[in-house]
Amino acid sequence: MPITTRFLLPSTICLLTSFAVCQQPTVQKIQLTPPTIERTASFAVWRTDYYICTGIAYARSVGKTVDDFATFVGNNHSWESMRGKGLEPPVKLLNFAIKNYKNGSFEILAESDSSVTMRSNRPYAPYFKDGPMLGVSIDEFERCLWGHIAILADRIGLDFKYKIQGEQITSTLSIRK
Repeated sequence: MPITTRFLLPSTICLLTSFAVCQQPTVQKIQLTPPTIERTASFAVWRTDYYICTGIAYARSVGKTVDDFATFVGNNHSWESMRGKGLEPPVKLLNFAIKNYKNGSFEILAESDSSVTMRSNRPYAPYFKDGPMLGVSIDEFERCLWGHIAILADRIGLDFKYKIQGEQITSTLSIRK
């Protein structure tokens, strides 16, 4: 048998065998199911809040404060697309953010052309029911969360004030004069 036949025949058999093995269907033992929209939203909200606590904990580890971290976040996130569009876009965004929580509630108490007063619950409070998350208390979490919103609002010419009373947050967005 010529050398090319001795080389080609085993190579061809090997190639055909490999091709046949690769074409056999594989049996997948782990069955993947897509998450529900509700589960996806719940996880995304929790993950965002967990990362806020992670950021605060890290800031502390390098000698910074909760307010330092809130300032960092406020200066690196953006509401610039809402600049000059009045109060409606940021109010809708706050509503969206709160109502993404499973038990989030949000309502407008009063509004004028220059100011909107809103009330929401503290739907993230259950994350802290057993105490601090990553060493971050609910008070620190809220100072960062609402503090960075005040910075975002300020950057587009709005004033944001908030007051926490019990399980309710009353906040006001006003157009700066």
